[in-house]
Amino acid sequence: MKAYAIFAVTTILLAAAESDLMRFGPGGAFQLEYSADSSGLLAHGVMERLANGATKSYPLPQSSLETYAKLRPADLQRNPSAATGNQYEREETIGPHQLEGDKLWFGNNFYDSEGERGVGAFGYFDAATRQYRLFSPPEVAPFEVSAILVEPNRVWLGLDYSSEDISTFPGGLAEWNRATHTVHRYPIEFVVGKIERQGASLRLTTREGYALLTGASLHRFQVTTHTNGRVETRPIAKFPPPPSHHALL
Repeated sequence: MKAYAIFAVTTILLAAAESDLMRFGPGGAFQLEYSADSSGLLAHGVMERLANGATKSYPLPQSSLETYAKLRPADLQRNPSAATGNQYEREETIGPHQLEGDKLWFGNNFYDSEGERGVGAFGYFDAATRQYRLFSPPEVAPFEVSAILVEPNRVWLGLDYSSEDISTFPGGLAEWNRATHTVHRYPIEFVVGKIERQGASLRLTTREGYALLTGASLHRFQVTTHTNGRVETRPIAKFPPPPSHHALL
């Protein structure tokens, strides 16, 4: 079982979660399909509202043990008993997403501890064909996706992993070329919560502030809100590591 109930911070975040009611596709008939479980409110796929008032579900395809063994061999070697035979437990859900015409681009999320595993993937659901297309390059497969930005020539992905702790842990930033499907991964020390285009730069928002990626140069800025309401922004060399419940026990 996931240890969410132990930590008040996580409980508050889950309680505040809301479903995205955005409609897309022909006639606006499609939207994310949410359900609640022990992990909170999660998007398990896409739902279509039919003309007769009924609905049709398109569940997010889940990774197989064979895919996991092929794309995450290092993790399988570390945890051989947690992912063998019928013990491969995973719950991969739709995470951060962005519309591009009739396509809903997204990155997947999954818990990666206590016997549960998954394979990092991104891609899209095409409302015109009612089909998913997913990509799991080796640079992405060990991680879940924390943020996504889809541009005409590339897709940017914030990567992290979610384990038995208060916070997620950084997995870097991935740049995926849409023509060649090649990946360039930037090894950064913070979890990216949002990616935005800002002129010639990418603005990467994180818990402590933001960073600007211009070409191969990354400049970090810590944002502090003081008790009097004054907001202070200052350049820093690196962001501090994420909090850990291990340090609190």
